[in-house]
Amino acid sequence: MSDRNALMSTIRSDLPARDDAALAAALLARQRGAAVEAWTRFSPMVLGLLRRFFGPGPDRQDLCQDVFLRFFARIDELREPAALRGFVVSIALGVAQNELRRLRVRRWIRLTPGGELPEVATIGLDPEAREATSRLYEILERVSVEDRALFVTRYVEKMEIAELAAALNIPLSTAKRRLMRATRRISSKMKRDPALACYVDGLVSGRAAKV
Repeated sequence: MSDRNALMSTIRSDLPARDDAALAAALLARQRGAAVEAWTRFSPMVLGLLRRFFGPGPDRQDLCQDVFLRFFARIDELREPAALRGFVVSIALGVAQNELRRLRVRRWIRLTPGGELPEVATIGLDPEAREATSRLYEILERVSVEDRALFVTRYVEKMEIAELAAALNIPLSTAKRRLMRATRRISSKMKRDPALACYVDGLVSGRAAKV
């Protein structure tokens, strides 16, 4: 068992479920069981976000645990107890973006075999969807880390813009402007790809129209 797994397995909770504000107060007070309650509540969300951010490939359990180690270490930075979920998301996005930068640097300096993207997982996807997923993540690999974070959290994770802005710690107007720019950049690349062109109209006229 890794040190991180050992850390999580030693925490026990005997507290009933509570809302985010009450859980935040318990975490800030270092109450017994609050940490494992936070892990139980938010780890599925964090793991899902990490998987969608990076796309098909290796499991992201280690990164998920990194997120929570940082979360517990930084809990005193939380200013709005009711915004606990957004605080977790902001840390998860920070970890994801830093990891993506690290992976790109490793490819640039040829520390990975061939610098190729990981193979796309085939379980649960028909051939057409598998091809589209592969092409999408090839496009996301070529855009900035910030554009990728905006696109994934909005259109894949389906996060509302206000929540996205809070998670990235930027004003709502800035989030809207950056998202619109990222959407234009990525959708223009998608339009040029036969496997993805059919998805662009729904993307731009649907959720993007609400920006």
